[in-house]
Amino acid sequence: MTTTDIPTAETEAAGALMGRMFGAALGAAELFTIYLGDVHGIYRAIDEAGPLTASELAERTGLDHRYLVEWLQSQAISGLLTISGTDVWTDEFALAPGVREALLEPTSPVYAGGLAAIVPAVGRAFPQLVDAFKSGAGVPYSAYGEEAVGAQELLNRPAYVNDLAAEWIPNVPGLHDLLTKGARVADLGTGAGWSAIELAKAYPAVQVDGYDNDEDSISRARRNAAEQGVADRVGFEVRDITEVVAGGTRYDLVTFFECVHDFAHPVEALVAARTALAPGGRVLVMDERADEQLTAPGDEVQRFLAAASTIWCTPQGRVDEDSDVVGAIMRPHQLRHLADHAGFTKVDVLPIDHPFWRFYELIP
Repeated sequence: MTTTDIPTAETEAAGALMGRMFGAALGAAELFTIYLGDVHGIYRAIDEAGPLTASELAERTGLDHRYLVEWLQSQAISGLLTISGTDVWTDEFALAPGVREALLEPTSPVYAGGLAAIVPAVGRAFPQLVDAFKSGAGVPYSAYGEEAVGAQELLNRPAYVNDLAAEWIPNVPGLHDLLTKGARVADLGTGAGWSAIELAKAYPAVQVDGYDNDEDSISRARRNAAEQGVADRVGFEVRDITEVVAGGTRYDLVTFFECVHDFAHPVEALVAARTALAPGGRVLVMDERADEQLTAPGDEVQRFLAAASTIWCTPQGRVDEDSDVVGAIMRPHQLRHLADHAGFTKVDVLPIDHPFWRFYELIP
């Protein structure tokens, strides 16, 4: 069959797909250049001393002049930098509007720097992921390198800083009052600890224990707590969270911020949370805002969740041979199923509107 024999509708669909794939390749390539600018402090140097020429930037950063010229040219063409003329060798470069807030201010509501770290992180793990599709094995979090921890930390921190105390807690009936009076909180799957830290900053009477099984994440969490001045009320421990009740501490609130879908053993984790509750204690879950049922094709949020589940969440959750990982497309009925098996009597979807996350309270 020749091209002219293909039905018009099929030709148009193929052309649209080709355009979409080119756009995806363009986005990936630009994310790599953004990561280079971030990891080498180039954006920061331009922000602090710019406008700068390539030669001035090389002297200030200690980076190779020829590579900087190529990078600066790409950033100007991409619209992330402005250039004073048309000569990339001698003209001055400055940050384009919006770049400072989006790439240099990690607590800004529109900060997006963490997205760039995803690409090199997946690149590190990708050979193992290719093999895993044949073997069925998991791909450990460590295979994604230090970029993975950084990406996870940077992606969620702005929301914890700007929304956790201002928007989320007030929309959970009675929770603000509980925390104001003082409560013992367990933050399970705490990662780099920003959810626990921001909770403690907003509520000076609470004591928070953060648990995670990744040593690098916990090391960062301890450092972050010290830098934020809450290390006296926020402690972090490397521990399998399914064993969090082993110490005997009972909690007024147990939280899971964007992690239940990653767990190899989600039911066991929820059982641990329920068992660790003090009388009257509460369990709060924030997880992905997957559609209630499959819609194909989906919107951009659902596409991102589905792709992330394939290359990030599910492979990491399958490291245990008997894994029951759900993956990022965890629909409300799936969480209800997990909670039911963990001994909870009810799951309430909370009235918190967010484009990426859904919030639940699990009732013992």
